[in-house]
Amino acid sequence: EDGLVLGKWRRVLDAYIDAMSGLSPQNIFELGIFRGGSAAFFNEWLNPEKLVAIDYMQAPTDGFKAYLESAPNAGRIRPYFGIDQADKQKLGSICSREFGDALLDLVIDDASHLLDKTKTSFNFLFPRVKAGGLYVIEDWSWAHMDDPDGVFRQRFHAEPAMSNLVIEIMLASARRPDLIPEVRVFPSCAFIRRGEGETGEDFDISRESFHRGLPIGGSDLFDR
Repeated sequence: EDGLVLGKWRRVLDAYIDAMSGLSPQNIFELGIFRGGSAAFFNEWLNPEKLVAIDYMQAPTDGFKAYLESAPNAGRIRPYFGIDQADKQKLGSICSREFGDALLDLVIDDASHLLDKTKTSFNFLFPRVKAGGLYVIEDWSWAHMDDPDGVFRQRFHAEPAMSNLVIEIMLASARRPDLIPEVRVFPSCAFIRRGEGETGEDFDISRESFHRGLPIGGSDLFDR
């Protein structure tokens, strides 16, 4: 119960293996690490220079603490607990402390799975990803999956679908291929590649999503 738990389906790992082929990310920012297994996995697999991980949990599990204290490469991980992924002030402070002016190679969001919080993190961190780097959003499809036991309905019954954000990103890619040259969508995760385009101050992906010349971002596309 206190050991490391990865908490990712095999198809998600296969998607990572596919999307990460040929890449060697050195600066990684991970949002949401559950019992620490994902941070340990990405640390051992990708061999980064630094992996910063945040989680809403207040403290690490015993299993993750044991890994941090004993694994030869665990010193590359910088965990922060009790952090809300939508707290831009804390995200900025952590980025400045850990990375300085260096850009991020890879951001992985497996945190709240809530649209507003996930979008806030994306708007803040995507501009900090270097050209050619990746931003990953996991479990974007929870509102569209079979839910025979009612798990998603119970947990997210009042929440708009995460797919709203993925659709906005795809539409922004059509309008701004300089900023988002590629979006790869798998059943449980989406990989967004950062281009060389400028984001400007106060970046908001909703302002980059248009239909027939009119902005459509920021609303619930499934609210009917």
